Amino acid sequence: MTTTSKKAWMKSAALASAMAIAAGTLAGCGGGSKDNAASPAASQPAGTAKASTAPAAPFKMSLMLTSYNPEFLDTNGEIFKKLEERTNTKLTLTWIPSSTYSDKLSATVASGELPSAVLVLNQKLPYIVNAVRSGMFWEVGPYLKDYPNLSKMNKIALDGISIDGKVYGLYRERDLARDGVMLRKDWLDNVGMQVPKTLDDYYNVLKAFVNNDPDKNGKADTIGMAESQVSGSWRSMLVWHGGPADWEIKDGKASPAHMSPAYKETMKFYKKLYTEKLINLDFAVVKDGKQLINGNKAGAWVGNMNDGQGIEESVKKVVPTGSLTMTNTLEGPQGARAAGGSGSYGLFMIPKTTVKTEADLKSVLNFFDKLCDEDMQNMLVNGLEGRQYKIENGQYVKTTDSKMLVEYGMGDSSQLAVLRDKVKSYGGPLFQLRDELYKKNASIAIANPLQSFVSDTYSEKGSELDKIIEDARIKFIMGEIDEAGFDAAVAKWKKDGGDKIIEEYTAAYNKSK
Repeated sequence: MTTTSKKAWMKSAALASAMAIAAGTLAGCGGGSKDNAASPAASQPAGTAKASTAPAAPFKMSLMLTSYNPEFLDTNGEIFKKLEERTNTKLTLTWIPSSTYSDKLSATVASGELPSAVLVLNQKLPYIVNAVRSGMFWEVGPYLKDYPNLSKMNKIALDGISIDGKVYGLYRERDLARDGVMLRKDWLDNVGMQVPKTLDDYYNVLKAFVNNDPDKNGKADTIGMAESQVSGSWRSMLVWHGGPADWEIKDGKASPAHMSPAYKETMKFYKKLYTEKLINLDFAVVKDGKQLINGNKAGAWVGNMNDGQGIEESVKKVVPTGSLTMTNTLEGPQGARAAGGSGSYGLFMIPKTTVKTEADLKSVLNFFDKLCDEDMQNMLVNGLEGRQYKIENGQYVKTTDSKMLVEYGMGDSSQLAVLRDKVKSYGGPLFQLRDELYKKNASIAIANPLQSFVSDTYSEKGSELDKIIEDARIKFIMGEIDEAGFDAAVAKWKKDGGDKIIEEYTAAYNKSK
């Protein structure tokens, strides 16, 4: 059963986990549940009617998913009640703290005792791929066309979550290309410059942010662009320089981004920024460079434009007159481009060990289809008007009532949302600009043509191989190695498994064609 506070969770973690999995298994096992077996309606999709006038009995199902907040969604609250009513289910939710979710998921999959649907954040992990290939999860792709909402799922996003060319889950929708440049608007005004349109414009803006006293304090203490050890900006910057989004197909073969000419050009651009001190020189050890722009130290940040509002709010705590603006792309040698993502974040997978019949599978799919109705999407993401929020002068104002906040899990109800295409976006100018720029990015997004394929070698050794390239990239930017040194790193990457990855991706891609 679901607990309602993490304090209680921590006090009896082992017991709670065992009870939750057991409850989930019983609740989700349509054929084995005494209550469902006793009712002829249990074999029908949730929300359908029996031949008589009596409504179908609520379908018992369970979910395991992540929690990011100190309180779990209140099962006595209005949101949970509406969830059950609208989907005609008897629902058991097992929330796992995000910090321990990966370990919990691995152990749960290994046990084979899963709920009716489980959230998987990375379907390319070896143990998930192996579980799929062993027949543990339902292939849901052929069923989607039968549901009014699920049938509208984006093909690019479905390809992105597929394994061996087949769809084994329902993705949680995200915008296709979310990254852009966030800039201090007041700093731009102070140095007399406009929002940059090209890479050259951006370089000149960063120079002005460092050299022209943009914060008007008379000190040379500002940074142009904030950078981190794990660069959130790199992927976008590479695409803006004309490179691929992770991988590309060249002459019929898979080719990684770091083997493209644009990769070296992008490294040279960063090296120029580093040499001229336009980025923070300690970037290689900084965990979260965003804090530099939050704290009025840096003037630019490249990353998810959803961060824009939060950055401005942080800046205003330091400089009340501070403001932010954004642009979605910087034009490079191939014009305006955006680094396309998967269009999703995680997927709900349905295990055959629990959902044993096709009829029960259809009931689970019907549950998620109902969650995609407009009012349900908005309830999960925004809460209920008059309870979790109110509208004042057209603005979304979240409640401060602790009971109402817990009612939607401090916002964790949004973790249940599958499609978000009908969610109403509230907020001020930065939120509206974000949505406008997301749409612009979608039309110029460069996709990874291999994101729907699996390389067993990459699943096994990808992290250590990626580190070879990442370390060499950082060393090049800092001047510790030259192009020959980087080429040596690429050769090592190929020898240690990269050639095998290229071979596997190429075979999978060509087979699909």
